[in-house]
Amino acid sequence: MSSKHQSPRQSLNASPLPEPKPTKSIVASKVPTNADANVIIKDLRHNYLGVEQVTRLYDKDGKVNSNVRIDFTSIKLANAALSKGYVLIDGKQCPVRTYQPPFCHRCHTEGHYASNCSQKPLTEQRLRDLFQQQQQQLESMMNAFESKWNERLLSMKTSSPTNDNLDKVIPVLKDLTSICQQFNQQNVQMQQKFSSVINHLQDINLQASVEQTRVPFPEQNGH
Repeated sequence: MSSKHQSPRQSLNASPLPEPKPTKSIVASKVPTNADANVIIKDLRHNYLGVEQVTRLYDKDGKVNSNVRIDFTSIKLANAALSKGYVLIDGKQCPVRTYQPPFCHRCHTEGHYASNCSQKPLTEQRLRDLFQQQQQQLESMMNAFESKWNERLLSMKTSSPTNDNLDKVIPVLKDLTSICQQFNQQNVQMQQKFSSVINHLQDINLQASVEQTRVPFPEQNGH
């Protein structure tokens, strides 16, 4: 009896994946790993129009795998090759699919994987550093404002308010408005970072929960 239950990896990774986009590149699989890219491109150009470049693909350990990326001169020619479901390489039918560039689940951009992302991971220590950084920036802004405020107060006369005194107060109030805006902006940035941490923790908890509820398959006795 077939089961429609998704594995933990499928259920966790289903939502973040980007939608495939039309591209001039396709990926051919089951290509012999000892086949040279220059030989492959000559073979492809003999059978298909618009083959521009062929690139060997590697796994996460840097080893050559059985996939090659084939770049065409147009999306139309790439789709024509895709429509057949395979390409002929050295007389062998190699299955093809649309090429998708590497996608980073940390910064949610294309072009690299999370292991090569330039953004720092939000670890517990990183979280402490962010708290300390925000506190220092806030204290610095408040100290600067307090210094300006005291300086303006000392320069003002103790007599009844005049237009001259009001002119001195207005810039200080503008500085206070600017500080409030900066503080609000920092809070928004911190909320975004904290949301990322919470989502990461929820993913970990979900994966742990799925692992705990997974029912092991009974061992076969060989009968």
